[in-house]
Amino acid sequence: MTKTAEMIIEEDIKRVYLGNLNTVEFDLNLPEKGENGSRITWESDNELFLRPDGSVTRPYNGIGDRKVNLHAVFEYDGAVREKTYAVHILEEPKKVTIVKAIPLKRSVKKGVLASLPGAVVLLADNGHFFSRHVTWEGGNEQKFDCCGFFRLNGCVKDEDVTAVLDIEVKEVCEEEKKDTTPLVLPMDSGETTLLEDSVFYRAMKTAVVYFKSINDDQMLYNFRKAAGMDTFGASEMDGWDSQECLLRGHTTGHYISALSLCFRETKDRKIYEKLCYMVQELAKCQEVFSNKEGFHDGYLGGYSEEQFDLLEQGERYPKIWAPYYTLHKLLAGMLDAYCFAEIQKALEVAEKAGMWVYNRLSRLTKTECEKMWDTYIAGEYGGMNESFARLYELTKRTEYLETARMFDNDRLFVPMQEKYDVLEGMHANQHIPQIVGCMEMFYATEEKHYYDVAEFFWESVTKYHIFANGGAGDNEMFFEPDGAHSHMTRETSEFCVSYNLLKLTKELFKYCPDVRYMDYYERTMFNHIAAGGDKEPTGETTYFYPLAPGSEKDPKFVNSCCHGTGMESQMKYTESIYFYTEDTLYINLFLNSKTWWEEKDLKVIQCVEKNPGGIHLHFSGSGECCLKIRRPYWCRGEYSVQINNRNAIAKCGSDGYINIQRTRETEDIRIDFSPELRIEMMKDSHDTAVLAYGPYILAALSEKETFLEFDLKGMGPEMGLSAELLDEERLVFRTGKEEGLIWMPLSQIGKEKHHVYWKMK
Repeated sequence: MTKTAEMIIEEDIKRVYLGNLNTVEFDLNLPEKGENGSRITWESDNELFLRPDGSVTRPYNGIGDRKVNLHAVFEYDGAVREKTYAVHILEEPKKVTIVKAIPLKRSVKKGVLASLPGAVVLLADNGHFFSRHVTWEGGNEQKFDCCGFFRLNGCVKDEDVTAVLDIEVKEVCEEEKKDTTPLVLPMDSGETTLLEDSVFYRAMKTAVVYFKSINDDQMLYNFRKAAGMDTFGASEMDGWDSQECLLRGHTTGHYISALSLCFRETKDRKIYEKLCYMVQELAKCQEVFSNKEGFHDGYLGGYSEEQFDLLEQGERYPKIWAPYYTLHKLLAGMLDAYCFAEIQKALEVAEKAGMWVYNRLSRLTKTECEKMWDTYIAGEYGGMNESFARLYELTKRTEYLETARMFDNDRLFVPMQEKYDVLEGMHANQHIPQIVGCMEMFYATEEKHYYDVAEFFWESVTKYHIFANGGAGDNEMFFEPDGAHSHMTRETSEFCVSYNLLKLTKELFKYCPDVRYMDYYERTMFNHIAAGGDKEPTGETTYFYPLAPGSEKDPKFVNSCCHGTGMESQMKYTESIYFYTEDTLYINLFLNSKTWWEEKDLKVIQCVEKNPGGIHLHFSGSGECCLKIRRPYWCRGEYSVQINNRNAIAKCGSDGYINIQRTRETEDIRIDFSPELRIEMMKDSHDTAVLAYGPYILAALSEKETFLEFDLKGMGPEMGLSAELLDEERLVFRTGKEEGLIWMPLSQIGKEKHHVYWKMK
């Protein structure tokens, strides 16, 4: 079929790739011609920060980021189309004066080459803490031949301060260990399923429809093309997987993980067939790469090995873009396919790719690796440490554990181990997967410091760096501690950040089954994960959840990172509902669901009333156990319990869980937590708040782009806030006789402009 001029322009528009326009720091490469020959001219509506030739001038620190509209006009044979790209240019980083480096202490074993800390904690003149890489006199890997105490000075990268490291050399120096036996285990291997009639069930079913609509050959396009194989007439991918994008291939890895999780949840045969096809075809690509000039055995990717070469040479974004990040998505996908669908070929592919990484990185020193991981954007590696720890656990090959250690990131791990919050200014989603990897490394090695790093990181983020919906970050970056009030923009709460924080939360809960972990899990799953996906089977997910007044959700179907984690998230709603020990069942999340504890011969059906405070548990089978039912943070008053339709007393323990003994005679338990409308004040602001009901954060529907203001009197449950419940199923409220504002949970909002935060007069 002959293409019309309009069709040619449409294709060229799809093929234009300008990079990640959400966080621009560098000049943009603006093409003058499209792939099919259309002429492109560019205009900027603010040339102070972005010129038509693509050159970028970042705003001075303190005046804020700038959003610039970049207009493109495409012309071909008389046909004309226009497209506008929203470009978010980051202000220059904050300039602070470093006062001193915090001294470090370490113990090492005599006569053994020791890896010294590769980073130090710095105190700034504003009282905040940061971290930088350090080079110690004598080098960062040293051997000490006699016992005693030594002091080394270090040169701190980019700072005029001297670091100090006090070393004690011992005859015997053992790594501190911690028992890796989980205190509780999740019922997440397919024994738990969602029941109909909930926003979570509908989201999952919508995702299944979307997965079945995906053209698998298109998902394989980049790999087959890079390997010189037949692409079977498939169309190129768009967005972050386009041929122009250096991150291409990452969505395919996410897709394999999503299919694996989907099969675990549904046992759907078509999903399994699609998953098998993806694994088998990528294995063929890997085999072709291994016999192709310029490639090494085991390589798998949607481009050549050049990006990895350039990263080792010190190249930066935008010339390269996070090659190990993309590879992690593929590794994680293959491991998920093996673990959740028992596809042996997937493990074989992962092992070969793993040895390719080992052979590459084992040539480098620890310092050279750390330099790569400290390279912003280019050095982002996702959760490679997690994947290699998993590979080691599955195969017991020590090369994989050695490789996992090569991804230790001292600039993050050292301050977390020393219990200093240095997250300000760090790229949130670059670092959270590394911390998830710490938990996997702890499990693989029993080394306590990995657990300590993960625990302090989680405490720091959830206490000082999150919004009411559980999300974190502004323009992908962690803001200063207790700084949320200064960051209520349209670029808050990146979806990937919440996805990975929930992974971390689940792992920590295994070793410390305390209510605070599942309180956070519920907050984030209900108010960000469930609120981020499109209600239609498009696969779209919000990149950022906007918290500026009068914002609207903006799903990004451009194969972004958040599109990838969005696919996976819709298959993970059951993962943390139920946990168990030898004689105890934890009920953490209140969702319409059922589970079967096979070892105990116990079936549980959980039904949640439309009013989210009413929980009904039905039991069958002979199993007897202790039930621990979470008392949620939003239960401000008393709760009531009925067992077999009779009132009962059930006490709440210090861990935040209500304890009930289930006997064979126990068939029904009803709990009413009596939720009320309540105000949650922003921790770091005296006049900024959200309205909430039960586990749901409510937003007011309004197109006004300045903060809504309310008189404190009568606005809190303690002060008799009254609201009319308009829709019990969707929990839609109306407050105020004059304003008549409509409020609804974030997960119910579609394209409406809304306000999450508001001000008190």
